Amino acid sequence: MTIADRPPIVGFIGTGHIATFHSKMLKRSGVEMIRGGCYDIDTARAEVFAQSSGSTVMNSEAEVIASSDIVYICTWTNEHQRLVDMCIAAGKPFFCEKPLSTGFDQAREMYDAASGSGLTHQCGLILRRSPAYLWARELITDPAAGAPMAVVFRDDQFIPIQGHYKSTWRGDVEKAGAGTLLEHSIHDVDMLRFLIGDVASVSARATYQHGIEGIEDCVAASVQFANGAIGTLTTIWHDNLSRPSLRHVEVFCENRTVIIAGDDWFGPITWSDSDGSTGSLEGEELLAKTAPLAHTHANPDAAFVLTAMNKESGFPDFSIALEAHRIVEAMYESARNEGANINVASVK
Repeated sequence: MTIADRPPIVGFIGTGHIATFHSKMLKRSGVEMIRGGCYDIDTARAEVFAQSSGSTVMNSEAEVIASSDIVYICTWTNEHQRLVDMCIAAGKPFFCEKPLSTGFDQAREMYDAASGSGLTHQCGLILRRSPAYLWARELITDPAAGAPMAVVFRDDQFIPIQGHYKSTWRGDVEKAGAGTLLEHSIHDVDMLRFLIGDVASVSARATYQHGIEGIEDCVAASVQFANGAIGTLTTIWHDNLSRPSLRHVEVFCENRTVIIAGDDWFGPITWSDSDGSTGSLEGEELLAKTAPLAHTHANPDAAFVLTAMNKESGFPDFSIALEAHRIVEAMYESARNEGANINVASVK
């Protein structure tokens, strides 16, 4: 029996917080599938995941890959490239969490390997499917809005080595590669491109208030877009566990202001125009409005499974992730050079 004759078998490598998120999204998707194997170096964690997801704990990554039709890679970052290579060698479609790797050179190698494999692959830049950001993009690209002029993007959360994340590996530069900009706000960098356009140059500063070697906890960056717009990105890992992870985005066009506040998925998103008209969308109304705008399926995990079954291209794939990595690397280069202006195209 092949994948064409039955629902696909979905396996997980890494069974922590983010794997649990994807497992729940798959359950909500309504797409028929078979829960396959899971593996984690922490056997107890794998057993908890298996009990809640219906997966079967296996003894190795190779066993999960061999027994699955589709593989989720949800480990810490410096394991991604090795596991992607294993999936490619086995001919298995794969979903790889963001960021792709701990550095730009490795991300480029992963892009080359994935695109050359011809296999369906998808990166965990899930905000590409967020109703809030999909509708914001519609509002911004609407000719009535006029040209985009500026964006103010703030992202903050408590440092995820604590609290419900319990990702102690994010305090290990060998495993994580860096801190809040790479590990968390690569989402935000991708959204800057998605909402406004290609980034031409950046200038950035970073701080290390927690004193963890190589793990920055605050980055403030200035952004020059190729279309002439400008923007700022501030990303913060603090210690206020009473505050949920929050993003606040303000986009100023010639004739329209667009604001995303609150939940990344369900808004609210509000806007006002130069003629005095205003609007607001959130929750199920926002979801219904943007469903036709989603690529393949509004649920990012359902989309991955469906495209893999049909042997189509995943979205967002590693080409989109690579461009986000390029901008992140330019920001780090700027921070290492006291905020020097860095041409993004110079990062190769």
